[in-house]
Amino acid sequence: MRKLLIILALLAGGYGQAAGQGLISTFKENYAVTGIPLNAAPDWDTNDLSYQVSLRFNVLEPLCRDGWDVFPAYTQLSIWDVYKPSNPFRSSIYSFGLYASRGELFFGIEHRSNGYDSYESRTINAVFASWTRDWRPWLTTQLTARIGIGEIGNTTSLEMFTRYQGYGCAAVCFHTPDRRLMATASVTPLFGSDIPCNAMAELAWRPTPRVDWLYLTARWHYGYDENHLDCAVPDVFLKSMLRFGLSIQPENMAHKLFW
Repeated sequence: MRKLLIILALLAGGYGQAAGQGLISTFKENYAVTGIPLNAAPDWDTNDLSYQVSLRFNVLEPLCRDGWDVFPAYTQLSIWDVYKPSNPFRSSIYSFGLYASRGELFFGIEHRSNGYDSYESRTINAVFASWTRDWRPWLTTQLTARIGIGEIGNTTSLEMFTRYQGYGCAAVCFHTPDRRLMATASVTPLFGSDIPCNAMAELAWRPTPRVDWLYLTARWHYGYDENHLDCAVPDVFLKSMLRFGLSIQPENMAHKLFW
């Protein structure tokens, strides 16, 4: 219960974050969603809760000039087996990076790790470039490419990119002009993997125009990019998860679509 209260407090704190005020604000989407697998029988072992906390630190804002936005940010994505006895956490991915954007372009250098050592360690250090375009008041697309170094069990391995995490991502979002309703999908191709891609789809709806930061959310996810511990593990059973909950959507669409 204490952990769930922490998650709800983070979501409630999104009001100030989404307003973009102060030294800390929302970076990527913040959410807490729970649900069931679509390719297995739902039970106490297969159901779970996924949450993401993503914050940007606006300490460099006074130094930005000529339309540039430069900032460090931190993101944590966790899968919580909340319905099992003792409520263990299955996995977490911790990400810290330095990001910059100007116009439609978004760049950065990023470190992602699952926080383990020895054989269970999974790490990505990468640079990326992303292009986001608003084609209509109701359509936004994004293309992203990244290169870097991956590690599995403290041993450098390109498999983190080719088989599990991908070198690039394509995303699209259909939304109302006021973004009260948003439908998002993203695909990350994989090469030499047992699956063709990592994939995500989301429907987010803001129930009242008077509260512009809190959304009811349905998310579908499939692939390796949600749990690094699934990488390089023989015969892992990948879940196709459908989850429902709450989210705080960032004001910048480039940050929402960035994976």
